Amino acid sequence: MICKLTGVAKPPETIGMPTRRGFLAGAVAGTVSAASQTGGSIVSLRTHEWFGDKLEEFAFPPGWRVSVQHMKGHATPPLAPAAIRTAVQSPVGTLPLREIAAGKQTVAIAFDDLTRPTPTYEIVPYVIEQLRAAGIRDENILFVTAYGAHYQMNGLEVAKKLGEETVRRHPWINHNIWENLADLGTTKAGNHLLINTYYSKADVKITLSGLKAHGTPGYGGGPKLILPGISGMKTIRYMHTEIKRARRPQTGRDGVPIFRVWENEQRQDMIEAARRVGVDFSVQTVYNQDRRPVHVVAGDIVKAHHKAARYAVNHLATEYAKDADIVVVNAYPKGGQLHEHFGWGARGLKEGGSIVVINQNPMGEYVWHYLDEWKFNEGKSYFEQRAARKRRFPQARQVLIYSQYLQARELDHPYFPPEAEGVRSWSDVVDRLKGQHRGDVHVAVYPYAGIQHGIARLDLPEET
Repeated sequence: MICKLTGVAKPPETIGMPTRRGFLAGAVAGTVSAASQTGGSIVSLRTHEWFGDKLEEFAFPPGWRVSVQHMKGHATPPLAPAAIRTAVQSPVGTLPLREIAAGKQTVAIAFDDLTRPTPTYEIVPYVIEQLRAAGIRDENILFVTAYGAHYQMNGLEVAKKLGEETVRRHPWINHNIWENLADLGTTKAGNHLLINTYYSKADVKITLSGLKAHGTPGYGGGPKLILPGISGMKTIRYMHTEIKRARRPQTGRDGVPIFRVWENEQRQDMIEAARRVGVDFSVQTVYNQDRRPVHVVAGDIVKAHHKAARYAVNHLATEYAKDADIVVVNAYPKGGQLHEHFGWGARGLKEGGSIVVINQNPMGEYVWHYLDEWKFNEGKSYFEQRAARKRRFPQARQVLIYSQYLQARELDHPYFPPEAEGVRSWSDVVDRLKGQHRGDVHVAVYPYAGIQHGIARLDLPEET
């Protein structure tokens, strides 16, 4: 008999908006059902973020034990539209947006790019609703890409992020990290603030973002939309390389990791930048494994972000696997930055085990990161740089990257383990695994590693 382990619920485009009753009655990620008569297990995983958000089936041989390592909040139903509207209308630490915008003429809204899974298109209508109520004309609402040191977005990408209706009604522009920058002085840490001119000169300034664990600020989103989001390259580079963090414990006395979202000098520089720019209103979104909003907080860019982070740190937390012969890491919904997810392969892996990383994203690893390109370029040739990479998983018997879209450039990426092999057919992946593992094989699956993180706590004081 085959067990079918469902990693996620069906995509919204195939089943419509799920009701809370239906969600709780059975459309919960991780449900188990019978499959065909051929033996083995089938794991259903969400793939193709931003390109259909498909549900794909991944088959494993008979007798192999498959466990799915879900985050704590995986059964949380998505918010209904009315709940999102209420969240936008009920800010923390600020006046309602319609009151902030009353009597004003122009608005600039910074939003993150496709490397972030934020379902911004679900939030935008309720922000626009408030601006229209304040008398702001559609043509005077400008969206600004806050891509930081990533590559600039094109019209198709922006339409995916904001929704077709939004790009038809409102103008948008790409931020430019090299030019068109307003000089806003120097921060306490000595960072020369160069910020997007179009954004800084708007009467009302808004940010829209989502939360995901991030090594620099603790959690992405919030003030990160300003620095690095719409900052100049000089400002971005200074924050990352010149501002040093004080040495602090990385874990509590109980061994639980601490996400530094307050006692963090780099993050404090981000906050100062956001205050200096004068961000009036911010919306933070925590989403589930299907990229659907489960928690939305609006208001002050710091207070709203902190409130959302307190929710996210439990919602996204995931128990690591134990003693797995094979660890499967699904990069959804953040395959554009696949390099961030390899570390999951070692979490719970036995010595001599196999790591499989799935990235069924047609765009693959994003094409450029100006900060990283600058960091890795040490005057070496491309080929010398590639040869200088160090093996990352000496305990693994093999590291496989599966994607039907895999290109040679991704295997050469400076962040990718040099021992990784690319495979473009899932049946070939299984054949390679069968060649190395026999008998009682335990497979652990991280079904949406792009947003999952381990058990952690925040360093936030209560008053923030």
